[in-house]
Amino acid sequence: MVDREYIASQLAKIKFGTSRINRAEIRELENILLNDETIYECVNGYYEGGVALLVATDIRVLLIDKKPLGFLNVDDMRFDMISDIDYTHRIIGAQININCGMRNLVFKSYNQVRLRKTIGHIQQRMSEIKKEQNQHANEQKNHLEEINHQLQIYLLAQQQHLEHQLALSETVLQPPKPNPQLADYLFAQRLLEDFQNREPKAEVVKADPTLAAEPIKQEYLLTQANDPETMREIAEAGHLEVFGGADKSAQPLSKPQVVPSPINQDYMHGLDVTPFKIAYAKLPYLLRSRRYHQSRNAA
Repeated sequence: MVDREYIASQLAKIKFGTSRINRAEIRELENILLNDETIYECVNGYYEGGVALLVATDIRVLLIDKKPLGFLNVDDMRFDMISDIDYTHRIIGAQININCGMRNLVFKSYNQVRLRKTIGHIQQRMSEIKKEQNQHANEQKNHLEEINHQLQIYLLAQQQHLEHQLALSETVLQPPKPNPQLADYLFAQRLLEDFQNREPKAEVVKADPTLAAEPIKQEYLLTQANDPETMREIAEAGHLEVFGGADKSAQPLSKPQVVPSPINQDYMHGLDVTPFKIAYAKLPYLLRSRRYHQSRNAA
C-alpha cells in the first residue's frame, strides 16, 4: 500500500492527468500498488463490464473498475501468465486482446497513442521475462553439469587412492560387515533353515476308504453262529428291540403264530414280518458291533 503523493508523482512522470471519469480508479491505486512498484503507462477505456482504467507497471497489468455504491472489479495479470496479445486500431479508437489462459480481456480505448505505448511495454516485459527464465534454466543446467564433473573427478581420485593403498599393503579386503540388526536377522534365518533340515517330515497317511467298508470275514461269522450262547444273546437283543420292554425270559426262538390273511395267503406268506426275521436281518450289524466292543476291551 502506497500513499497518494507517490501515486501523483508516478502519474506526473508519464504525464497522465486525472478527470471525473478515472478519479475513483486512481484513488483505488493506493490500495493495489506495492511499495516498490512503478507505473509505466495508464489509459482510459472500456471493456465488457463498463468504463475502466488499464495500468501497466513493471511487474503486472491491472484493470481497475470502480463504480458507485462500492462496486469494484480488479484484474491482476502477471507478465509470465500472458500467452499472446492482439492489437487493432481504426480511425477512431483502438482495441487490444490479452489472453491469459482461461481469461481473455478485450479492452477498447479512444486514446490510440497511450494504448499503443501500453502494448509496447507489455511486449517488452514479456520478452525480458522469457529471457530471464531461459537464462535461469541455462544456469541450472550448467550448475548440474559442473556438479556432475566434480563428482566424477572425486570418484576417480577415490578409486586411484584405493588402488594405491592396496598396492602398498598387499592385503585382501575383508567383506563388508553388516550392522547388528542385519547380522541377527541372518543368524536367525540360518538357525531356522538348519532346524527345518534336521526335523523329520511327518508322512501323511491317507485313509483307505475300502478298509472302512471291509466286510466281516466269513470264518468269524461261522464261528460265532456255532456258539449257542452267542445265538441266544442275539435273539434276546432282537426281541428286546422289536417288542420294546418285554420280558427277557421269554423264548424268542419259539415258533411264532402266523395269522392267515384272507386275501391271497400264498402271495402274502412271503411278506410276513416275524421277530425272528427281524433279528436275523440285524445279525451282521450285531456281530460287527460285538467284535468292535471286544477289540476295544482287549486293547
